[in-house]
Amino acid sequence: MSSSDQSSSHNVFVYGSFQEPAVVGLILECTPVIVSAQLHGFHRYRLKGRLHPCIAPLETGVIDGKVLTGLTDAQLENLDMIEGDEYMRKTVEVLLTDTSDNMQVEAFIWANKDDPDMYGEWDFEEWKRLHMEKFIEASEKFIEWKKNPDGRSREEFAKFVEEDPPFGGKKMATSEQSPSYNVFVYGSFQEPAVVSLILEFTPVIVSAQLHGFHLYRLKGRLHPCIAPFETGLVNGKVLTGLTYAQLKNLDMIQGAEYVRKTVEVVLTETSEKMQVEALIWANKDDPDMYGEWDFEEWKRLHMDKFIEASKKFIEWKKNPNGKTREEFEKFVHEDRPVA
Repeated sequence: MSSSDQSSSHNVFVYGSFQEPAVVGLILECTPVIVSAQLHGFHRYRLKGRLHPCIAPLETGVIDGKVLTGLTDAQLENLDMIEGDEYMRKTVEVLLTDTSDNMQVEAFIWANKDDPDMYGEWDFEEWKRLHMEKFIEASEKFIEWKKNPDGRSREEFAKFVEEDPPFGGKKMATSEQSPSYNVFVYGSFQEPAVVSLILEFTPVIVSAQLHGFHLYRLKGRLHPCIAPFETGLVNGKVLTGLTYAQLKNLDMIQGAEYVRKTVEVVLTETSEKMQVEALIWANKDDPDMYGEWDFEEWKRLHMDKFIEASKKFIEWKKNPNGKTREEFEKFVHEDRPVA
């Protein structure tokens, strides 16, 4: 192919760091025309120990992202190389946000759709705030390496991109260096006796309200869930100053039916707004959601059972002894009083 007219062009849907023009401009060595789009039927997951997300099929999922338009073969090859063999490039159909037109594009899908390292929901704004500078540095290193490998392998670059110091590790020696997380809770974790067992300490807890959500009961379960509801209001608590390990404990006990998102709450005592993490029910149209969950009723009828379940969870986490998480989950989810 001797002319640009003969070269093929590619449109690629991106959903992670490549939504940021400063990053994609370095990787592609130009800034393409970028348009907003939605991909239906997939969910955007966090990946344990990594800064970047992945996507995998989820029937009810919707991902907001960008389409990089008019890429050359060489630029597409750059994306293939930086993503590595854990992703598969596939043709998918997206919906363009501005025009509502459908568009066939390429997208990088996580090869192992059952990867246990996938969890929660990756947040672009959080990434920009916490990790963008690191990714720009990584992008610069990638370009340097591609132009002059000098005997180094791609794995050295991959290790740099995948390392996640803000989530703890050898480089984080003191509590002052470690990040902390604030998590809005609305069910059994409002009860200090439960949360202190799960986290193995009692954090500072403040009251807060979350607008735009409703607190539902779940058929056959002791615990509630929340899902978007335009006029809804959920009263709950914020667990402040959690470590990443404590946050991971909450993720583990809640399981894959919840996705962790950043939301804004209003603190009850000061009326100040606060950005926090919250665990949202993944299936917002779940027919098992009904009514309104009641914290005082739960304390009266089920708290003792949950404290027992929390002890079993900690025992299991320290010594699984061949048992699966499902055995603990069954114990927590069973709802004898309404059966």
